[in-house]
Amino acid sequence: MKTFLKIDRVIEHLQTGLSMALFIGILVLGSIQVFGRFIFSSAPPWTEEAMRFLGIYLTFIGSSLTVRVDGHVSVDILIGFMKNNKLRAGLFIVSRLICVLFLLMFLPCSLALVSRSGQFMGAAIRIPYSYIYLAVPIGVIMMLCSYASTIPKLAKQYREEEK
Repeated sequence: MKTFLKIDRVIEHLQTGLSMALFIGILVLGSIQVFGRFIFSSAPPWTEEAMRFLGIYLTFIGSSLTVRVDGHVSVDILIGFMKNNKLRAGLFIVSRLICVLFLLMFLPCSLALVSRSGQFMGAAIRIPYSYIYLAVPIGVIMMLCSYASTIPKLAKQYREEEK
């Protein structure tokens, strides 16, 4: 169990570090875009596309971090009205397992998208779109890892009436 917790912490630090690096990259490229546009009256054409690509990766990696803190939008009004903590924990687990099931069904489709988009190239940055669409399966796998560590922890909090 300690090994699993260590691996989970490494994954969480990796997700956090990647999210910070991607956000800083967007910030730097946006600054270059603004600086070029207002100082030189001509911004590099590749910065806008690069920011979009970084934003796609940030979205999927950031959503795996959001899973860890149970921060995604959810309708949990029923859980709030329930008095029995075991039922609350059970409903929480069922709702999150539905999310896991969706991700497991979404993963093969995202891999198919990656394999089909290799021949298309970005307009300003000449890289295959398959590298961009790879953000989807990477994000799905990271979200599945996050759910694997978060569901037991948060279900325990619901059972013990801490949440």
